[in-house]
Amino acid sequence: MQKFYFDPDADLSKLHGRKVAIIGYGNQGRSQALNLRDSGVDVVVGNIEDEFAEIARQDGWTVLPIAEAAAQADIKMMLTSDDSQPDVFTKWVEPTLKPGDVMSFAHGFNIHYGEIKPPADVDVVMVAPRMLGEGVRATFLEGRGFPSLIAVHQDATGSALDMTLALSKGIGSTKMGVLMSSFEEETLIDLFEEHQPGLYGLRAMFEALVEAGCSPEAVMLDLYASGEGVKWAEYGRDLGAFERMKRASQTAQFGHLVWSKQYFDREAALAGMREMIANIKNGSFYRALKEQKQANLKQLEEVMAENDEHEMIKREHELYKLLGRRPKDA
Repeated sequence: MQKFYFDPDADLSKLHGRKVAIIGYGNQGRSQALNLRDSGVDVVVGNIEDEFAEIARQDGWTVLPIAEAAAQADIKMMLTSDDSQPDVFTKWVEPTLKPGDVMSFAHGFNIHYGEIKPPADVDVVMVAPRMLGEGVRATFLEGRGFPSLIAVHQDATGSALDMTLALSKGIGSTKMGVLMSSFEEETLIDLFEEHQPGLYGLRAMFEALVEAGCSPEAVMLDLYASGEGVKWAEYGRDLGAFERMKRASQTAQFGHLVWSKQYFDREAALAGMREMIANIKNGSFYRALKEQKQANLKQLEEVMAENDEHEMIKREHELYKLLGRRPKDA
């Protein structure tokens, strides 16, 4: 088993006398900045002038231009979106780097694919929360923390792991535990999960049940719209993927664990998943994504528009108005 690290393994004093720059006050940036501040870490926030800068000011921060925040700090936490990071790095962060600085990432993508190439005399580390940004803050305040994947890509100072663990503790992750990983592994797992065709499977389930005479509203409520799946996901988190079946009825247990196997082609599924993994590893997905970005994501816009015309989406809009989740006049 890969090594886990917990609170006793991490020393927050490694951050004493160091200034941490949060680059980007979005989904992860806000939560990590607040958690570090509550942990007694010296933090500055760098952000462009947008709605997130206003949120930061409401949280009590003096918001600095990114270049100024990066220049003040010797630990730069890159927490802007993946697609913006290369430009942010080149324009504002790279010119401020000096020997012994630490660059920390929450996702391995830009380092793994070479979109960002830090100089050899700085530490390059990763603290990748396995938690949405709001959850990073909420679980910190609750005192239970959240897990993260960590990695050291470049250890210029010889103390990169110590700094990684200190940052992990500062944001509250070593309380539950951080797992040693790598930029490549984190990128592979993250992209692999995002490539699963579950949404199209859900839509096919809708089509089959409506074809069988079920009302669209009843189908959507049962499949996802009621929110029952949220509790089911919590059981999976707290008990285990299969262990949670012990909370279900015997009918559900027989259906999920026994009867469903006849409809699942394991070899075909594995073949598709292996192809997904190969296309991540060989850069096919990365090159396709870059090509689409250069085309202003035209293909994504076309697919989104196509989905909006599907019966399930149209019926969903009407259902969500009735449930009070959308304005009646939307």
